[in-house]
Amino acid sequence: MASGAIQLVKRSAARLPHSAEAMALTISALGALNRHTGVRTLNLDLDGKPVALAIIEDAVFEHDAEGHTVLENSIRNDP
Repeated sequence: MASGAIQLVKRSAARLPHSAEAMALTISALGALNRHTGVRTLNLDLDGKPVALAIIEDAVFEHDAEGHTVLENSIRNDP
């Protein structure tokens, strides 16, 4: 598994989340971010397929020392 990957643990067996679980985690994380920075959503059609876009205010993608992509809050440093 990738370093930093979210894993679900049940009876000491770890696994990556299934699609529905990953979607629920994503929505929960966006809700938490919305309380601190603001999240805007937009529904689009891309090549005939529906696309849900979330825009996180005051945030940018950066790379850490190991080259991993991280999301940085460019203005607020709230815990």
